[in-house]
Amino acid sequence: MALNDLNKNAWGTEFQKSKKDYSEIYSKIDSISRPIFWTIIAVFILVAAGIGFYLYSYFVNRDIAFSLNAPQNTLSGVPFSVDIGVKNNFNNSLNDVKISLVLPDGAFFAGESQEKRFYDKNFGDLDKDAYFQERIPIVIISDSQAIKKFNVKISYYTPALGSKARFEQTKTVDVSAKEPAIKLDISAPQKILNNEDFEVEIRYQNVSNIQFENVKLKLEYPIFFTFKNATIAPFSENDNWEFGSLPANSDGGNFIITGKAVNSNESLNNFEIKGEITAEILGQKYSINKKSAQLSIATSPLILNISLNDNLNYIASLGDTLKYKINYHNSSDVGLNDVVITAKLTGEVFDFKSLIGNGFFDSKNNIITWNVANTPNLKVVSPGGSNYVEFQIQTKEDYPIKKQSDKNFTLNVAAEISSPTVAYGVTSDKTISFASLKNNVSGAVIIIPKLFFYDPSSGISNKGQLPLRVNQPTNFTIHWTVTNYSTDISNVKISGFLQSGVHWTGQVKSNINSLPSYNERTQEVVWNIDKVLATQGIVLSPIEAIFQIEAIPDITQTNQLMPILSKTTIQAIDNFNNKILTNSAATLSSEAIVGK
Repeated sequence: MALNDLNKNAWGTEFQKSKKDYSEIYSKIDSISRPIFWTIIAVFILVAAGIGFYLYSYFVNRDIAFSLNAPQNTLSGVPFSVDIGVKNNFNNSLNDVKISLVLPDGAFFAGESQEKRFYDKNFGDLDKDAYFQERIPIVIISDSQAIKKFNVKISYYTPALGSKARFEQTKTVDVSAKEPAIKLDISAPQKILNNEDFEVEIRYQNVSNIQFENVKLKLEYPIFFTFKNATIAPFSENDNWEFGSLPANSDGGNFIITGKAVNSNESLNNFEIKGEITAEILGQKYSINKKSAQLSIATSPLILNISLNDNLNYIASLGDTLKYKINYHNSSDVGLNDVVITAKLTGEVFDFKSLIGNGFFDSKNNIITWNVANTPNLKVVSPGGSNYVEFQIQTKEDYPIKKQSDKNFTLNVAAEISSPTVAYGVTSDKTISFASLKNNVSGAVIIIPKLFFYDPSSGISNKGQLPLRVNQPTNFTIHWTVTNYSTDISNVKISGFLQSGVHWTGQVKSNINSLPSYNERTQEVVWNIDKVLATQGIVLSPIEAIFQIEAIPDITQTNQLMPILSKTTIQAIDNFNNKILTNSAATLSSEAIVGK
């Protein structure tokens, strides 16, 4: 056998022997390490479970005890409290503990400003097992039943976790607000007649178990409502009542208001009277209850209207004849019995002594009355029937001006028609209707021209000779005085023409800020005034302008009167009546010289 073969066999035998020895060693090591490995794994799992259980017990299984309580039901306006309880069940203290609450609509912090809507309070640190309680006074103000949700949040830091994040919890409690603690009822008839008295009853009552202080009632009427009286007098301005203290479970009280609605706008026939009752709660004023009564103005079946000289917008003048006609119509399907018509006349320019008509006249109150006694047609106004009554009266010859406020005169007639017959469904003891007519009295303005030779008060010196001599110049001053009566006027224009041989000298003055001017081409003198007040020249000082002229008679005027100024005219706008006023004065001649 070759040497190499011997070596190979020897090495192979040795390798097989070594391999067997290592397998035995690994087998022994493996049999020892497996139990140790699994023991280590088991120990690790037990340790991890223990740590987890500790953490769970320390953090998860412990918490803050947070309670929230409030009454399930309350009356609107009665204070109650939201009670909060907090206890620290952690094994460590909690830092920066805060409680917060945002109020729902209609809820308020009792006794505090109604603008305050947030509650936010810091209780600082809370030690282990420590606790606190907080009570928040609340009042709900609601016109109707409602459920209010109060969400209270608590937040804090947990230093044991080493985190700066805040932990939060929120709890909610529901409170049902029922009827207002102070009942308020406003009762009124559903249908009323225009301009006829009706009654409104007010009732109030404290149905709660607390006493209210400074209880007040405020009523709101439509603008066309007229308050007449009340069985309990209002505190002020016919719409405020003060009741003071209102004890718990007291009956309160009631009273009746009498008034009437006078409305000429048919689109506003439906209206309401509103009421609000307020009281103090812990020193703060709250609106406890609001109510309203709905009313409707029934259209009267009697239709009435008035005309003056067959015109609704007639403007009267001094010394005018006024013919009034009062027309009536029954639009219902029933006859109206025993009808009475009255007309009350109001106006300082009426001349009551000139009254003509078949109605009975009460000169003390200036009321004319038509009834069956003087107008048989009024016994029954048949369904759909129409007719009229009339009277005539004059205006005075002069304005009754005694002081500056005596201006803008009017003539007023207020008519009423009534019958004891009442249509079905109307709360009234009679059928009634009203009409009125108001007519303005025109203003008046006059211009007075005067001619002076000797006129030292004017400050203008006149030269020449009197009587006038042919071809010899003589100076005169002309005064224009404006008197305005009962209305303010504007855009006033006064004008006149100088006559043959008369010339403008240029000397002119006035007691206001405008002066007359002269047009040499047309020989017209014009004075424009922006505005003249009523009673100027009667109560107030008159407005006056003065201008100088020169007169030179020609030979044709020998032994004759010399014309100086043509007719003077005045024109202005009556601001009260928006109409043009005109007047004029006679011509001036050498005969008209004042104080020759």
